[in-house]
Amino acid sequence: MRGHDKIILKRITADNVRIISSILGQSIALDHYGRKVDNMVNIFSDLNQGMEKTGTFTMDRKELFKVVAGANSTLADVILRIGILERSDAAWKDAKYAALWEILRDEFELEQRFASFDFKLEIIQHNVRFFLEVLQNRKSAFLEWTIIFLIAGEILVGLYQILHDLGYW
Repeated sequence: MRGHDKIILKRITADNVRIISSILGQSIALDHYGRKVDNMVNIFSDLNQGMEKTGTFTMDRKELFKVVAGANSTLADVILRIGILERSDAAWKDAKYAALWEILRDEFELEQRFASFDFKLEIIQHNVRFFLEVLQNRKSAFLEWTIIFLIAGEILVGLYQILHDLGYW
């Protein structure tokens, strides 16, 4: 039976306790990782606002990679370590435990919270792609200018040799 802030069971069994503790643990872990993702979203929000104001990107490649790695490890942790998408063993074996598992997942809104979490990670991934492209374009522009200066230097050396051979120098 379900109520506000409490659950009443006919009997306390090890499987009941496992299911309840599993859902509570998943809920707490999702809150923890949700705060981490919110911090990452805030980082990108600040970067976007700074870029909107100044037109430049200030984060270096190493810091961006750290944020990317954090987003990837957070998603992996939520899916693999806390098993947010997996049903408990007791819920697979017995319908009454499956019902308890479903009720608690609904009560704690785990699926909706995970969907929100996943959406925020998609926003982060979109931002990561954008900023990696900015960094790549920056590097490409530097390399293009380097090539232009090298070609210009080669032309000047060639002109000098031609003028020197003709006796002008």
